[in-house]
Amino acid sequence: MVDGQAELSREGSDPMAHKDTRETDGRDLGAHLDRLRASACIKWSRYDDDVIPAWVADMDFAPAPVAVQAVRALLGRGDFGYNFAAAHRLPEVFAAWEERRHGWRPDPERVRVFCDVMQAVETTLWLHTEPGDGVVLFTPIYFPFFPAVTSTGRRIVDCPLDPNGWRIDPERLEAAIDPTTRVILLCNPHNPTGHVLDADELATIADVAARHDLLVISDEIWGDLTHPGATHVPVAALGDDTAARTVTISAASKAFNIAGLNCAVAHIGHAGVQEALGKLPRHLLGGVGSPGAEATLAAWTEGEPWLEEVRAHLTRQRDHLSARLSTELPQVGFEAPQATYLAWLNFREAGLGDNPAAAILERGKVALSSGLDFGAEGAGFARLNFATSREILDEIVDRIVAMVPSA
Repeated sequence: MVDGQAELSREGSDPMAHKDTRETDGRDLGAHLDRLRASACIKWSRYDDDVIPAWVADMDFAPAPVAVQAVRALLGRGDFGYNFAAAHRLPEVFAAWEERRHGWRPDPERVRVFCDVMQAVETTLWLHTEPGDGVVLFTPIYFPFFPAVTSTGRRIVDCPLDPNGWRIDPERLEAAIDPTTRVILLCNPHNPTGHVLDADELATIADVAARHDLLVISDEIWGDLTHPGATHVPVAALGDDTAARTVTISAASKAFNIAGLNCAVAHIGHAGVQEALGKLPRHLLGGVGSPGAEATLAAWTEGEPWLEEVRAHLTRQRDHLSARLSTELPQVGFEAPQATYLAWLNFREAGLGDNPAAAILERGKVALSSGLDFGAEGAGFARLNFATSREILDEIVDRIVAMVPSA
């Protein structure tokens, strides 16, 4: 599978090589880890070398070769001037990608290119709400959503998910809405649980948003990383009325492992947000760089074969993790995610307190994301990134098994 960044960045290499073995092409795990630590990415540089990181949502293999080749071609041409060609093509390419992959054809004229997903989220909140307005969050939730709401004086309207399947509870959502609530902010598929909203949940969001005249901001960055049996449906695909009150945000960054190139898109279905965006000073939000635009364009036009291999590997990793946990750590609760490469692990019966990630880091030398970062419902949980090689995943599990008290 993952033979280190250098090997995987070779043009034409198979990113899924060695996918089912504990060895890496006959080489030891230490050398494999050394190659990953040689990168400057935050995942592998934050902790000491005796720690294996499984926290931030980066994959441990190189980006899709077509994305790498697109950036290399840009470098080879020395094309560093005012090059907007790729960025100008992205709205139409995104629309075609969504139609092909998810059965929804967004209007390219309403697609805007942003520097990243959170820029689009925060800009939309800023333009549509006022200090004191309420924003619904389905907790536990991707933790940057919290400061996106509170840093500008907006108010979090907490709507905890049902821990039995991490579904949206319609009655709880209805009860959470008050006269100052203006927005439902969600990620679908959901981070950290990996839940994919089903038809009933999507219908609930559409109904509540319509009756209370709410804007829906839907972060769908994980939509291309579903597992077999799960289907991602964009919120805006529910119909014209729902699309007209929705801002849909996406990027190639997670599926194609190019987050550092900073490129995202947003379909601005809501007329008020579209109008407010048009009134902003032209350069206030900056603009996407040509490397990010070129890589995203290549991913969405040529990257599907690589993506399918990656998805298959991630499903094998998910299933392997599930099998090992059920056998060796039955006291750790785990519902296999329907999407993403993130495992939301319940350590509440494992005797590690409210912040098991801290104990696992200290005693097991594995860095997980603390469940507390995702809201109060994350107490006793930790998030594990399994987008790595089989040998590294097994080492992570071995270390956790060794330090978690026996059931």
